[in-house]
Amino acid sequence: MRPMNKFQDALKSGKFAVTAGLTPPKGVNLAPFRQQVDALKDRVDAITISDNRGAHLAMSSLAASALARQQGSEVICTLNCRDRNRLALAADLLGAYALGIENILPVSGDYLSFGDSPHAMPVFDLDSVQVLEMARSLENGTAPGGQDLNGAPVFFLGGVANPEAKPLPPQVMKCLKKIRARADFLITLDVYDLQKLEAFAAQIDLVEARLIAGVRLIGPGDVARQASGNPPGNLIPPEIMSEFQSLEESRAFDLGKRRAVEMIRCIKTRNLAHGVYLRADLHPEMIPEVIAAAEM
Repeated sequence: MRPMNKFQDALKSGKFAVTAGLTPPKGVNLAPFRQQVDALKDRVDAITISDNRGAHLAMSSLAASALARQQGSEVICTLNCRDRNRLALAADLLGAYALGIENILPVSGDYLSFGDSPHAMPVFDLDSVQVLEMARSLENGTAPGGQDLNGAPVFFLGGVANPEAKPLPPQVMKCLKKIRARADFLITLDVYDLQKLEAFAAQIDLVEARLIAGVRLIGPGDVARQASGNPPGNLIPPEIMSEFQSLEESRAFDLGKRRAVEMIRCIKTRNLAHGVYLRADLHPEMIPEVIAAAEM
């Protein structure tokens, strides 16, 4: 008998789910990653493990997810389409289930030109909707080539959404395709405008799929990185950037925490989503503090 899926149970029970994102180490020194997992595992319903986010090399998301599970955390394992063909994706899906990982988040993957290996060759054999369809086929016992599997997995599948996309209609259409492909949940990119989140949610059929709103915990490092390059995810709006740029480091951290807590409380009290996804790529130590301050 497989253990309880904490994340799935939270969403299906109607609880306001709390998830947080972590980046696997760039190397094999696991100590910082393990410390981050320990700080979060009892405070969140799941930790989302990124997969070469921003096209920057990091440890395999599957390996990092397995390590986090060994420490007692529920995980959402991200698998990108940029780096794998359908055979590799199917193999990782089967491997994930064998390791006790049921929560899977297929993503397209950021452009390689943004990352540290710009001359690598992208794959994109399948897109994220097709990966969802393939995962459901695996659940029915059928391999990508049509052969029968010796034992079928069961997944809790997600998709990425962007309520702040411009223009919005193509994004809505893609999310509806993900829901038709039986995505169980949608996790949004960073949300800065709650009116846009509300407008997006009104156009999505959320009877079956649950919406998890992305909340970015902004610190001084995020402002500096955006000013000097192309960070992954939605860009911090100029009016928010200007609030941080003149602050000393400690005050910038305080402002970032206050903004995140206010955003979480508004999303929860206004029923704009079924949970939140907290991201603090450069300052993961902020996440437990924000969760405590938001009283979640």
